[in-house]
Amino acid sequence: MENIMDRVLYEKIGRVGIISLNMVGDNNRCDIHSYPAINEALLRVRDDDDVWAVVMQSAPGKTDFCVGADLSNTENFMDATKQGLGTYLENDMTTPKPIICAVHGWTIGEGFSFMLGCDIVIADSNTKFWMNESQRGLNPVTMQVKLTQKIGYNRAMGFMIPGDPETTAWGEKVGLVNKVIAPGEDVRQVAFEYAKRITEICAPIAVHGTKAGAWETVNGHLDEAITKALWAKDLCIDSKDLQEALTSWQEGRPAVFKNE
Repeated sequence: MENIMDRVLYEKIGRVGIISLNMVGDNNRCDIHSYPAINEALLRVRDDDDVWAVVMQSAPGKTDFCVGADLSNTENFMDATKQGLGTYLENDMTTPKPIICAVHGWTIGEGFSFMLGCDIVIADSNTKFWMNESQRGLNPVTMQVKLTQKIGYNRAMGFMIPGDPETTAWGEKVGLVNKVIAPGEDVRQVAFEYAKRITEICAPIAVHGTKAGAWETVNGHLDEAITKALWAKDLCIDSKDLQEALTSWQEGRPAVFKNE
């Protein structure tokens, strides 16, 4: 197993590449160093002809898939936001190889974005999804685009605004979750077996073509949508409401927004 930048563990078992998020804290908070580590792992699986399928999961021992950005360091958080740091999962297919995402516990913000960038989602029954950017004074850019593409406008809007958490059952109902594991099963192992089966019974070229065709069908106008979302993001970054969201979070009080 290889440690990439102290944020990602990468290993290859047979023809399956496994990307394990090993970010800040037991709850897997995403900091400014996490993005290049994830991108490096994605390039590894993309460029390795012996990898036919990919699993993205939390590292063993983590209590959650990913609880979003590490807000304990607001300076780094603002730097990452202003620089537009992100992963290749956000606005590019990256690889025609199928990526199976194993989620459990809280899947919030950036964690939710990572999941949206994957092709198949396997979830523990205790998974909770939360996209709370509107409560933090932020525009989520690619998340709002990809979520709307996947579950439809009304369902996406109802989830993003006001931004309350939802359950595994909701994720399965709206089509975000492909499979909910049975009680007692390990979501990482189930995801690995799913990926392994793909490598055993499916022709790689056929799989690549299937994913490429499906991806292009859904993302044909992605660039235009992201351009509009980035415009909205810039407005948020320069707003007093964003500063209020960060300050109120640090002070443990409700935010008082003024539309400024």
